[in-house]
Amino acid sequence: MPEVSVVLPTLDRWALLSRALTSVLEQRDVDLEVLVIDDGSSDGTPARLTAIDDPRLRVLRQETNQGVARARNRGIEAARGEWVAFLDDDDFWAPTCLREHLQANADAGASWGYGAAISVGPAGARRVMMPAPPDALNEGLLELNVVGPPSTATVRTDLLREAGGFDDHLSVIADWDLWVRLSRREPAGFCSVPLV
Repeated sequence: MPEVSVVLPTLDRWALLSRALTSVLEQRDVDLEVLVIDDGSSDGTPARLTAIDDPRLRVLRQETNQGVARARNRGIEAARGEWVAFLDDDDFWAPTCLREHLQANADAGASWGYGAAISVGPAGARRVMMPAPPDALNEGLLELNVVGPPSTATVRTDLLREAGGFDDHLSVIADWDLWVRLSRREPAGFCSVPLV
């Protein structure tokens, strides 16, 4: 059984997806599976994914677009790993991202965690996105998403399923809603090194 199931939803963005997928498959010191949820792509993504010969890759195809929250939930349902990590198709990870995030969770005795990221603007400008530390989560999450995007999160699969996954009625704030629910259940680990 893999240690981590990486859930990677996509829709018609092969150029971005290929970079994200490469960054997952190059992760070091972690046993993983990659679940690409193709949410109804019509740009040739299905054929390109079929051509990838890597036993760690599983493709779950949705014939029609059902939205990113449902795509992520389908990945959660299919996950075989002890942990689930999320990666959006327009993000990518440093090769040690999963290892470092899992270690931060282990050091904190946490069943879920998140970390810092680097945002790259259209002109290439870079900005480190430092989320709130775990001791400020409960209060901070009442005002805004102080955890950050799904690509920075790792969650034990059983906790994620108990929490109900992403609420697909909330669209763009489904991740914020999930972080609120997770923070009410369990303390979080935190990786301060920007690896996303």
